[in-house]
Amino acid sequence: MNMQFTISTVLSLVTLLWRTELVSTTKPCPNCGRTVVPFPLSTEPECGDQQYKVRCEMGKLWFDALNSSSYEITLIDPPAHRLVVRPPGLAKDSIKTCMAADFRSHGIQLNDTLPFNISGSNTVVGMNCSSEVLEISWNCSSNSPCHDYIRSKAMKECGSLPICCVYRTGGSVNEFRIRAREQRCSAYEVFVNLDSSMPVTKWPMPGVEIEWVPPGESMCKTSMDCQAWANSECLADQVGQRRCLCKAGFRWDPINGVCQNLRCSKGRSSYCKNKTKIKTSLIGGLAFAGVAILIGIMTTMIMVYKRREHNIQRESKANISMREDLKLNANYISNNGMAVAKIFNTREITKATNNFSKQNLLGSGGFGEVFKAVLDDGRVTAVKRAKPGSTKGAAQIINEVRILCQVNHRSLVQLLGCCVELDLQPILVYEFVPNGTLFDHIHNRHAKTDPLSWRRRLAIAYQTAEGLAYLHTSAIPRIYHRDVKSSNILLNEKFDAKVADFGLSRLVVTETSHITTCAQGTLGYLDPEYYINFQLTDKSDVYSFGVVLLELLTSKKAIDFNREEEDVNLVVYAKKLLREERLLEAIDSELKEGADKLVLETIKALGSLAVACLDERRQNRPSMKHVAEEIEYIIKFVVEEHPTSVGRMETSANSSSSEKSVDHVVSAHVMFASHIVALVVTASFEKSTTSVIFVQSASFVVSEIMRLEMFEATGSSSISLLVGYLATATVTSFA
Repeated sequence: MNMQFTISTVLSLVTLLWRTELVSTTKPCPNCGRTVVPFPLSTEPECGDQQYKVRCEMGKLWFDALNSSSYEITLIDPPAHRLVVRPPGLAKDSIKTCMAADFRSHGIQLNDTLPFNISGSNTVVGMNCSSEVLEISWNCSSNSPCHDYIRSKAMKECGSLPICCVYRTGGSVNEFRIRAREQRCSAYEVFVNLDSSMPVTKWPMPGVEIEWVPPGESMCKTSMDCQAWANSECLADQVGQRRCLCKAGFRWDPINGVCQNLRCSKGRSSYCKNKTKIKTSLIGGLAFAGVAILIGIMTTMIMVYKRREHNIQRESKANISMREDLKLNANYISNNGMAVAKIFNTREITKATNNFSKQNLLGSGGFGEVFKAVLDDGRVTAVKRAKPGSTKGAAQIINEVRILCQVNHRSLVQLLGCCVELDLQPILVYEFVPNGTLFDHIHNRHAKTDPLSWRRRLAIAYQTAEGLAYLHTSAIPRIYHRDVKSSNILLNEKFDAKVADFGLSRLVVTETSHITTCAQGTLGYLDPEYYINFQLTDKSDVYSFGVVLLELLTSKKAIDFNREEEDVNLVVYAKKLLREERLLEAIDSELKEGADKLVLETIKALGSLAVACLDERRQNRPSMKHVAEEIEYIIKFVVEEHPTSVGRMETSANSSSSEKSVDHVVSAHVMFASHIVALVVTASFEKSTTSVIFVQSASFVVSEIMRLEMFEATGSSSISLLVGYLATATVTSFA
């Protein structure tokens, strides 16, 4: 990382953290043309909150970004703290070059000192992309929906350019940019809540959703400063800053900028609704319910008879429908240029599996059985067959075809093809991953097998997180795995991780959480909130992945009845040790043996990340994308200090040399210190447990920066002192 950029990032983050907020009034701003300007947005110095400035010009609202770029505001949603701006489209002179109109200003770049960031509802279609994008976790495959888009009239100027991508962006208080540059994609278009399964002609109008951090109570010095804020008084908040805090019985309403009466429905009301109105509504509701129940009983009696006949017809059509569904998906694979996907016939599958011999059986589960198979061309594959007559298994297979047709990532098991000829037994053919499961290498290790090293475990964790992050952010629609566990993580001959078994996955086609009819997953890995209310989000996978991280750290099973009764559940056991500051006691002794202080600190850091993933409240858990970034950072830091080639953690020959440059060392430490500050800044806005991941090891890292005598010789001491001071001050304030 560029050192100058890192220092500027630290300074901007600290400035954002400690900025002095202006004492504003709740006076609403006048309408801009026909557009209402809600609090806290401000078009004039006398209204709204001055940290939330927008511009009114010629009856239209504009959002000003960096590099003198402005974007028209097309929608404002105050309760959600979000607004939508119109992306720039293509430059007028880009008929032959396919460049974004804001290409010279490098795309949309928000001011990171203001309380605005890119939301997580944005799907970006990148066009005129360089080959570098093929190395990152964007959906740039041949079946990406971007190809349909650029071939449409909407973007015909870019239709002749071969590389395009689709990816999701935003969703964090640290997301400020949607870039346009030659090294990635020179043009882009953005859509909010896009359902790419719809035809391009039915896609919504382009838009970029920007969210704002809700404003807090105004800063104050004396009670006189709070006179403009009814029902408030000047008191110290949780971090010691004096604010106009709401009195007892009132709650701060960031939407209207007032102290809301908890007993009333309207923040500006000085009275509550009359109880008689409630009684009247209740009586009317009961009467309506009685009539509805009567009608419902009569309707049910009629429907019961018709349903019996319908079930008979449905059962007769179920098998035909299932096979047709599989055929459609198989054709979809082959018709979109994916040469690796093939429709196999019964003869090929029977021969490859030696007639489904038990000697070829690799395993079985709720979905059916998995066999090792050798195709006619010599390729070794894994064949998954649903249980005979198992509708549930067949449905899961069909679902897996839909999903795997869309994904293309090195950390996900590749689908090679399928067979739909065997009656009631649809079959999928996968690449064969020869080194077994992560579960076996951790828990069923043989004496002849070397234990997984710390760096190899970090690599496996990163690769798994990267694959899941791809499913959550780059697959369109987003995909949730629903059964993340160590036995569903396969290792190839190089011990690289590949996520397998999408039999429990579901597609999420809307931005709302998906509600399922029953809790599915594995005991010990299941998200507590999902288990209770069957509400599925990406954070359900994050929780399960947190359990996998604990397995990598401790080499203990998620559920083990051989442990003490109160320690049967690994999550409960680990959290107990963390509260008692004894987490290292649970770490695999083979990892701790011979480990230096830096390795132990990175073990603690990964442990804290695991606990953050395991927060019982899903809104406090980090996203899978951020989890992958945290693990990647730990890997980079370990490799900088202990350069060794390990799978994807390989470094260049220069990095592994004992004569590593001083600037490289300084950059690594500065990166780590700035990362600490960034996490603590996130805590000030989100109060999330993610932000404490590196705080526990901050003092050690800063002291390491300070003690390096080589800094004096290179003139870098001032940099280390500055970063050390900022990181230490920030950690002291929030640890």
